[in-house]
Amino acid sequence: MNGPLLASIFTGLQVGASLVATEAAVAEVGAGRLGFLRYAIALLILVPVAFLSSGRPVPRRDMLPVALIGIGQFGVLVALLNVAVLHTASPRVALVFATLPIVTLALGLRFAAGRVSPLELASIVMSVIGVVFLLAGEALTGRMLASDWIGVGCAALATLTGALCSHLYRPYLQRCGVAKVSVIAMLASLVPLGVMALVEGQGLPMADWSRQTLVLVGFVGLSSGVGFLLWLYALSRLQAAVVTAFLGLSPVTAVILSVLFLGASPTLTLAVAMVLVVGSLAATAFAQRRGRKMPPLPAGGGGG
Repeated sequence: MNGPLLASIFTGLQVGASLVATEAAVAEVGAGRLGFLRYAIALLILVPVAFLSSGRPVPRRDMLPVALIGIGQFGVLVALLNVAVLHTASPRVALVFATLPIVTLALGLRFAAGRVSPLELASIVMSVIGVVFLLAGEALTGRMLASDWIGVGCAALATLTGALCSHLYRPYLQRCGVAKVSVIAMLASLVPLGVMALVEGQGLPMADWSRQTLVLVGFVGLSSGVGFLLWLYALSRLQAAVVTAFLGLSPVTAVILSVLFLGASPTLTLAVAMVLVVGSLAATAFAQRRGRKMPPLPAGGGGG
């Protein structure tokens, strides 16, 4: 398995683990403040990497669009996910976020930049079926309250934001490199997250945080630095729809960690959804191994 695929897999695992850690800490820290600290810590990893990386710097004409994309990807998206886990369980949020590949494919009709094979398209559809099955099962059994739907809605908006940014990033990554683009994007996101932290009125003073919360904040920040670096690296070498398909690992990770550390109870719908997601990942990996032997479809070809 090649480097971009391994980077995509790690990102899927990291997103799921980060959502569980966020669910455990966000009430004590606050959604905006947690997002701000997340990327302030992540920059401790990204800035040295960007400084040591080869290649030309980001041109001045590209800095504003890269910063705006970063505000969307690292600011708006994560703020929405943090609010989502305030209202509903992290496995639900992760499963909704796993629909990112199909939204990316739909946006591909507009950008017309990527192409996916029939097997890759089938794997993405399978992962979405798993998500729909879970949400429908939870709703029909009365486990979805009004606050849960607010959380699901925020997760859906975060998914749309991520799909859009996945397409917008690609030309800048190819021209300027992963590390330099990610640092500018992440620095820009600190502005809206800092404003949100000042006005949200949530969370406890930092002096009152538990040791567990401090560890969780550190984990979320450090893992985000490594995870987003690998995510951007994968986007620079693979189609956006293929990279985002591996976010299907995030709900599997979130379910397992929630059961182990948050006392969540697994359900039949969760189990079936995880089987579908894992199956979709296997199909995606197999399609990547076959590579150019398969006739590609347009990225938006499955949108009807």
